[in-house]
Amino acid sequence: MPLDGVLLYKVTQEIKKIEGKHLRQIYQPTSVDYYFLFRSSTVRVCLKPDVSHISLAEKEKASEKMPSSFTMLLRKELKGAKLLKVEQIGMDRSIRFLFEKFDEIEGVVRKELFVEIMGMHSNMILVKDGRIADAHKKIVTRRREILPGKDFSIFPSGKISIFDLKELPGESEKSVRNVLLSTLEGFSPTSVEEVIHRAGYDPDVPWKDVKHERILGVLEEVKKELEIPGVFVYYEKGHPVEVSAFRLTMLNLKERYFERLSEGINEFVRWKEEKSTFENTKNRLTRVIMKRIEDLEDLEEKLMKEIAEVEKAEEYKKIGDLIVQNLWNIKGKSGEVELTDWETNEKIVVDVGKDPTRTAQKLYNAYKKLLRKGEQLKKRIEEIQKEKEYLYQLWQTIEDAEDTGTLEEIEEEMREVGLLKEKKEEKKEKRKSHFRETNYMGFKILVGRNNRQNDELVRNSSKEDLWFHAHEMPGAHVVVKTNGRKIPEEVIEYAASLAAGYSKGKNSGKVPVDYTFIKYVRKPKGFKPGMVIYTNYKTIFVEPRRIEG
Repeated sequence: MPLDGVLLYKVTQEIKKIEGKHLRQIYQPTSVDYYFLFRSSTVRVCLKPDVSHISLAEKEKASEKMPSSFTMLLRKELKGAKLLKVEQIGMDRSIRFLFEKFDEIEGVVRKELFVEIMGMHSNMILVKDGRIADAHKKIVTRRREILPGKDFSIFPSGKISIFDLKELPGESEKSVRNVLLSTLEGFSPTSVEEVIHRAGYDPDVPWKDVKHERILGVLEEVKKELEIPGVFVYYEKGHPVEVSAFRLTMLNLKERYFERLSEGINEFVRWKEEKSTFENTKNRLTRVIMKRIEDLEDLEEKLMKEIAEVEKAEEYKKIGDLIVQNLWNIKGKSGEVELTDWETNEKIVVDVGKDPTRTAQKLYNAYKKLLRKGEQLKKRIEEIQKEKEYLYQLWQTIEDAEDTGTLEEIEEEMREVGLLKEKKEEKKEKRKSHFRETNYMGFKILVGRNNRQNDELVRNSSKEDLWFHAHEMPGAHVVVKTNGRKIPEEVIEYAASLAAGYSKGKNSGKVPVDYTFIKYVRKPKGFKPGMVIYTNYKTIFVEPRRIEG
């Protein structure tokens, strides 16, 4: 999250508008989120490392689980208090909130709430009379102690605010990037690189080769832009990827200016939070599948070893046959006897026990038992291989998922097949994802996003529609809607390339893709989602492609 001290400067100016207002309530909907409700505004403080920020929230979030002891203390000490002042500590990523509240015993009491937006070190600290009352995160390090009862002091940045800067450091062999990062308080690497870009330098140019007046000139531009209230958000493929207090001319991306600062920050944060949730869900589902595959492979290896033992069955039968063939010759004998192998004429020593007839029968029984076991083992191994094939297919759908709705459908499928436990809480409204869809040379082409959609494509398509799937590898089902028309070779190649692009072979040069009419594609009873068998197919080798946009 690129919320640096420069951006926090503008955030502070926006929040200062609620100075003089009384704090009505404090909510904590998650372990890292706090909402401070004033009469006309809500301040959100998010301490989640990858999206830590502070902004005016778009709406109140009152729902929460049992509040933490820190939240209960904040309510006790600050609920009903008047917000006297909001100020940034220099240009660092820290904001100080000064509250005033009447206490029946102590009279008018002032308390400070410090919010530090510093990624994984983000924190919120309640201070009374210079001492720490409590904190979101208690810290004990060599350089700092954040514990109740300890004196509180601002952690010095050792840098200079852009508004206090009079001159730049002297000559140095360090790069211009490193010098400015160690000099300018509150400037992130991105902000520093924009300053360098505007000055016309490469970030790795030695500081001694830089003209100070050019840098100072750019910093004067930045100071003027910081007086503009809004924020700039930059987009890539329709998603916000950067937010800045001043224009980032170095980015060749779509830019949008938000006059209301928090609106821009919330737009950026919302996408970051959704992406974080999306990636976390992807990783969680993938781990479940990988663990199941590992377990199946361990079991398969164990069963293969047992198969090796089963192969001794023929040996038992052969020895039993030898004994029966030679009963006339070994009548009355016991223990080890020498018999002739009628196939090789070799002499073989065989233990016929006390009763050769009974020994032969035991060998035949062992032979039959091993045969039965062998059939069971082969059947189980075949089942394991089919389940692994399904799991790899499922894994591929997770890897290719592009939206939360698709992942929710995959997660539901995993619950239905027993890979995940059923949720006990109330079921929320299901979001149905749609097929990937494109049109080529007048033909509609549909691509399944997950196994449910793959099944739906096979189930609901016309018998004369053309079906595509990467040959013997996990991948999406692709269907070309023919509407009774003959499909040109160019369309077949294009659809096949999509089947390759949404398969495990998507990063390969050429991928074999099978295609046939839907009427030749079947889903036998008992088959897992997305799994089918097909006949009368042709195979084409194509380069993978995906639908643009």
